[in-house]
Amino acid sequence: GGVMLNPNDRSLYTAALTPPPGMVFDEAIATTYSLDPAVLLSIPVHLAFLGVGSDRLRDSIAALEAIRRLSNRMTVYADRGRMQVPAPPHPLYGLLESVIVEVQAPRKGAFHAKVWVLRFVDPGGEGSPLLRLMILSRNLTADRSWDLALTLEGTPTQRYRAESRELGELIAALPRYATRQPDEFRIEQAERLGREVRCTPWQMPIGFTSVRFHVNGTHRRYWEPLPSKKMAVISPFCSEEALDWLARSTREPAVLVSRSEQLESLPLDRMTAFPQRLCLDEAAETDDGDSPDQASVRDSLGLHAKAYILERGWDTHLIMGSANATNPALLKPTNVEVLAELVGKRSKVGDIDRLMGPDGLGPVLVSYGSSQVAEPERPEEVAAERVRESARSSLVTAALRIRCAPAGAEGTWIPVLTGTVQIPKGISSVRTWLVTMKPENAVDLAPLLTGGAVRLAPCACESLTGLIAFELIAEGSIQSLSFVLNLPVDGLPAEREGAIFRLVVENQEGFLRYLLLLLGDIEGSLEFTRGDGGSFGSWGKGLGTQGLLEEMVRAYCREPKRLVEVQKIVSRLMESDDARQVVPDEFLKVWRTFVAAMEADDGE
Repeated sequence: GGVMLNPNDRSLYTAALTPPPGMVFDEAIATTYSLDPAVLLSIPVHLAFLGVGSDRLRDSIAALEAIRRLSNRMTVYADRGRMQVPAPPHPLYGLLESVIVEVQAPRKGAFHAKVWVLRFVDPGGEGSPLLRLMILSRNLTADRSWDLALTLEGTPTQRYRAESRELGELIAALPRYATRQPDEFRIEQAERLGREVRCTPWQMPIGFTSVRFHVNGTHRRYWEPLPSKKMAVISPFCSEEALDWLARSTREPAVLVSRSEQLESLPLDRMTAFPQRLCLDEAAETDDGDSPDQASVRDSLGLHAKAYILERGWDTHLIMGSANATNPALLKPTNVEVLAELVGKRSKVGDIDRLMGPDGLGPVLVSYGSSQVAEPERPEEVAAERVRESARSSLVTAALRIRCAPAGAEGTWIPVLTGTVQIPKGISSVRTWLVTMKPENAVDLAPLLTGGAVRLAPCACESLTGLIAFELIAEGSIQSLSFVLNLPVDGLPAEREGAIFRLVVENQEGFLRYLLLLLGDIEGSLEFTRGDGGSFGSWGKGLGTQGLLEEMVRAYCREPKRLVEVQKIVSRLMESDDARQVVPDEFLKVWRTFVAAMEADDGE
């Protein structure tokens, strides 16, 4: 176990999902506020490759089998209405419908908890299971922020432990927060893992002697900082009242680390609380020089970590997790938040000065100067955002369903969206489409407003899904808001799953795309559409070996081990009789160069 501060989520998830020696993945529950299905899809692929001995990966079909097997053993609880539209579209997203359970916080705030519970077992059925618990500050998305992650492991016992009670109760109660009743298995899984979390003595990270978990927003009790000599706060979002409340608990409110925009908005006349104000060094905020589109820039870079560091007697308390220093998170908690409180001797784990110094966070922090003037928000944009958020709530609470209707043409289907919804004034357009299809297929939601049904674009059987994207545009604003809901589906054809699998592995294009899926970084470089085809059939025609080549060069430079996985697949596929139909010749030519380069590296 250990505490990590790291902007690279890929290494975080890879480490989290790698089974301990001699064990295999059994099941998992994760909770998140926002969710990118592309990142979620990459996780079973990862687990499949890490957890299945290489001899079992006969071909890509086996890996797809692993996705299917894992999707029955993994449940992700996510705040309804905060799922992102995955790019590129892909029929595989249909396999995630049962994995994603949408929830709402019982007190109507945000469901903001970010926790993973993974269970590993001995494949021979001997020995005890092992639980791995992660308390994160990041969502299940491809952003590249600075985050704190705590990973703990332990073997469940027969006895409940007080320090894990709140967390275990939250895990067990997750299905009760679902906006639509999950299946029996998910309900039993939550109770089982919740109970095991409560019965597990956790191995402590180096220097720490105890851990305790706090859950806000589900009951009357909530976390309050113990009285302390000195305090530091790391929080991207803050409210004045919550900071005052924290400051009152300590003799010396010393350091506040936040985003410069947030520090900008806090009044300067109150500098007595947290006189040392720091923000992330701009250099640490920008990554490889990529600049994503403006709307996501705000969310994807910068500070995401949330922590409260207290000095108390001889001890340092490190409290970390999902809760920002804001009213809904801490002061009058309506958000569901999870925090872990680690305690260790100051001499072992360091004090605030050391944790904020050159060996700690120092290198990525700079002191905040109010010269960094943020542009004031234009009132009309603020109003437009309010209208968009209000429209999001209307869609989130509407009882919408999808009905699958066979169309005239053989194998073609028409998804029909039904339900009633009131959209607030000030929204100029609402469009909707399946996440398995391109956004160009979007249709207008207008018929629902008058009690009609909306016929979505016709699609092949494998593209049918309940994961439905919505895009809202407010009058007088160019910013759009897009999100996905996981809707109930009636009349889903039994052959859909088989159709998804056939499509993915039947042809060369499927093989290339599948390799790209494995090579594509979890950090979101799943953008391997080079084609301009409409639906999935022609999707990626222009992909060719070029896109794959770039991706392989990146993998080779950054993480050569990745290519070893590809090598296993290629050699398996080459053993089969119809290998030539699946593995393109031009790919093999390029591939031989890589194999030679890898062998040369091994020789060094």
